[in-house]
Amino acid sequence: METISTPSQIENEQFWQNHNKLQKASDLSRAAYCRQHGLNYYRFCYWAKRSRQNCSVNKLVSVKLKPMTNQGIQNILCTFELGNGRCLKIHDTQALSFILERIR
Repeated sequence: METISTPSQIENEQFWQNHNKLQKASDLSRAAYCRQHGLNYYRFCYWAKRSRQNCSVNKLVSVKLKPMTNQGIQNILCTFELGNGRCLKIHDTQALSFILERIR
C-alpha cells in the first residue's frame, strides 16, 4: 500500500506518531516500512527519536524530600550524575529503593 504524503502531513506530529505505531505493530523494519508507505526514512527516524525522548520525559516521578536533620553526616549510598555539574546524592535506603524501582 503506497501512501504519498502532503507537505502539511509531513510536519504533523500526530501523522508521524501514527506511522511509528503502525511500523512497530508490523513485522517490517523502519526502512522497509518507509519504502512501502512512501515515507522519508530519515524524517521517520527523526520523529521516532523525538517520540522516544518525549516518552522518557513523561516518566519522571515526583519525590517528596524529608527535611535535613542535624544527626551529622550520613553515608552516601548512591550518587546520580544529572549533568550540568549537578548530582543527586542518596543517603536513605528507602529512597534509593523507590528510585531504582521507578527507573527499571
